[in-house]
Amino acid sequence: MHESETPETTHEWYAHSFDALYPIIYAHRSVEAAVREASFAARELGLSTDDRVLDLGCGAGRHMVHLQGRAVSLTGLDYSRALLNEAQRHLTAPASLVRADMRALPFANHTFDAIVNFFTSFGYFEDDSENLGVVRQMAAVLRPGGRFFVDYFNAEYAVRTLDRRSTRVAGGYELRERRWVDERAQRLNKVTEVYAGPAYEDTYYESVRLYSPRAFTELFNQAGLEITRFHGAYSGGPMEPDRDRMIAIGRKR
Repeated sequence: MHESETPETTHEWYAHSFDALYPIIYAHRSVEAAVREASFAARELGLSTDDRVLDLGCGAGRHMVHLQGRAVSLTGLDYSRALLNEAQRHLTAPASLVRADMRALPFANHTFDAIVNFFTSFGYFEDDSENLGVVRQMAAVLRPGGRFFVDYFNAEYAVRTLDRRSTRVAGGYELRERRWVDERAQRLNKVTEVYAGPAYEDTYYESVRLYSPRAFTELFNQAGLEITRFHGAYSGGPMEPDRDRMIAIGRKR
């Protein structure tokens, strides 16, 4: 690919990019590494053993492992069958795992006391009305006064520190990555080409919406969800230019 060319992403990239190779590409996002993140979320939400909790976009269940025992019921939802199978292997206590699209949550209204959403498992859809639709689905299944914890990336930090090209090795594969910002669509994009030795294996795409704290707040407000505070890291503290996360915590009005 010529240096001046901008690669294209596929419209429904998420239908393929979370298959069996995903845990290898993101091997550093391990079950062990999720201990601090899950504990921080539980503390910020004030989780109790009476709460019914939904992990929206639960992936391989690495956070669910550490939320077990903190709530009376724990449900994980994801679109990827491969990652849900991985989650089933990780979980040691009963939990419900559901395969569904986050735009159409298969739960009754007011089912959950709290929703967690980790590692930028949001903002996937090019039409922002669909991302708003996800937030409205969250609001519908939350009981009045229910809480939410959404871990997103800090767009200002991500754009400023963007590593446009990188190559690394994980799980015996060589991963050639390219990242760029689509200013018109306000999206951060990534393409990962996977090689096993010299042999090309596959290409994975990622594309997520760039949200400022203000835009995020407005989006959630439209759905009747109030963001009460932002944190810039899992160590706590406010969002700042040198912090890589935008962790939104709030409640349903």
